[in-house]
Amino acid sequence: MEPIPLPDTLAALIREHCSPEWQELLRQHCTTVSVGAGAVIFQEHQPADDLYIVRKGKVKVHSAFAPGSSRILRFARDGQVVGHRGIGGGFTYTVTGTALVPTTVDRIPMRAFLSAARANPEFSYHFMLFFAEELRRSEEQTKAMLHLSALQRVAKAILATLRCFGYDRHDRSLLAYTPSRQDLADYAGTTYESTIRALSALQKRQLVKSVGRELRILDAKGLARLVHG
Repeated sequence: MEPIPLPDTLAALIREHCSPEWQELLRQHCTTVSVGAGAVIFQEHQPADDLYIVRKGKVKVHSAFAPGSSRILRFARDGQVVGHRGIGGGFTYTVTGTALVPTTVDRIPMRAFLSAARANPEFSYHFMLFFAEELRRSEEQTKAMLHLSALQRVAKAILATLRCFGYDRHDRSLLAYTPSRQDLADYAGTTYESTIRALSALQKRQLVKSVGRELRILDAKGLARLVHG
């Protein structure tokens, strides 16, 4: 079966696959909320009453695995959806969404979103594909935790950051956003100290370069080869 082109933002899915009437209805139900860096947008174990689209900003989606430890599952940028993991079951958020920088989100009531999904089959179909792709990436990340070294997992976290946020508009090798070293560790499923050692090793291999707290990608293909062995 041929790959199906799939927009990676919910905003694009709504625009392309919801009828104009339902697009207007969602706009009427939508409220816009601005939060500061570090603010929790939605909380694990709370009722999933709303879905969120990142209007402008950056968000990490993470879950607590033990007291004092957290695992980052994904990052989200402008236009991308967060909070959708609360769909189904008891409609409870299974993860937490936290703003990485000052962030503005559009909040859509879950009932309105599900009504739009029922009324627009093409939108439901593409949203299902989006869910499936996210599940595939989540499974890949779980396998990586079992089979990859700390060095490979940190390289994978850097590539995930690149895939989400891209390069700086004025510097085609500098990441547009560099997570904190602790966030890289939480995405890679390793310790802060192991992450620092891995970054040092990646610099020695001339794959990345630290510029203060930011990271410059010197060889993205080399990072990918390292991850895939």
